[in-house]
Amino acid sequence: MKIRKARLGEEKDIANVVVSTWKVAYKDILPDEFLKSLTTERHEKILREHIEKQTETVLVLEDDDERIVGMISGGKDRSGLYDCEVVAIYIIPEHQKKGYGKELFKALIREYKKNSYKTMIVWAFKENKDQKFYEKLGGTIKQQKVEALWGIEKTIVGYVWADINTIV
Repeated sequence: MKIRKARLGEEKDIANVVVSTWKVAYKDILPDEFLKSLTTERHEKILREHIEKQTETVLVLEDDDERIVGMISGGKDRSGLYDCEVVAIYIIPEHQKKGYGKELFKALIREYKKNSYKTMIVWAFKENKDQKFYEKLGGTIKQQKVEALWGIEKTIVGYVWADINTIV
């Protein structure tokens, strides 16, 4: 497995990871009708912009055959309360629970350190079954909000790190 920065032209492969992972990870959290309707086009456009304009750092995880099987992205915290945030981290189900998520996370933190970022937040659905992942990396729930998403209200929690240097 290899972690590296995403390149232009890889948007569809990265978007496939995002969509396929959403359909499994959020099966009992988001409406089935919404999950079935997901396509890669919207994510491709967003990813292309982030990669091209470097508005977010996008890293990919490649398997031994150089197929993209995971991704992580983030940048400056959009709320302004923290230095940075992780916006997305997804690994296709057959490559989960092998330590690759932690390695992706640590790789993004190394990028953040180059910008002298210190504080960080990650938002997750309160019902997300993988919340222990953030807790094992030292994140603590410090924020909570309710958002209307796809016709339903969902509680989202913010895992915060007061110092990302404690992660790596």
